[in-house]
Amino acid sequence: MAKARPQPEISWLPWWLRSRMGRWLLRSTLLLLVVAAIVGGVIWLGHFGLWQIHDQDRYTVPLTEVICDVPDGMERTEFLDQVQYNSPRATHFNVLDDDLSAQVKLAFARHPWVEKVEGVKLTPPRSIAVSLVFRVPVLAVRWDEELRAVDGAGVLLPKNAPTRGLPVYEGAPRPRGPPGTRWGDPDLESEARRLRADKK
Repeated sequence: MAKARPQPEISWLPWWLRSRMGRWLLRSTLLLLVVAAIVGGVIWLGHFGLWQIHDQDRYTVPLTEVICDVPDGMERTEFLDQVQYNSPRATHFNVLDDDLSAQVKLAFARHPWVEKVEGVKLTPPRSIAVSLVFRVPVLAVRWDEELRAVDGAGVLLPKNAPTRGLPVYEGAPRPRGPPGTRWGDPDLESEARRLRADKK
């Protein structure tokens, strides 16, 4: 009867790797490393593929094609032109961008008529719709020989905001900022908040 050959020992390995448990740990570790390398490669290839197609026209949506409501009395083209003016970099949106929703919200939130961006909806393949809440004029402020409207938080509205039929506030100081920011007068803002509360 032939005798089993003794397994050669690899003397340069530590003693714990020369045992059966050590060899199992070594094989398991090597297997995990191989799996990790494969998964990492797949992820890298995915990112590389997205990078390759990212700037293709079929994945970009011009700002002018974004679906949205507009303030009363404004044309859609005029409103989107003003959105573009307030956010010069927002000429196009890419549907492959992870932060697409944040980009769209930021662009529209900068418009002085926009009180709140409620949400952004992407419908494949390349339709973007944004839901907006617009500011409502509640008070006309006499300043610099003209009437300017503010909303219920005392935010100065654009010059085209209607003032007809609104109560008029006299004696206001110069507004501290451009349209879309609060007037900066505590008494005026308090009156605007009161009028908004009365409308509810």
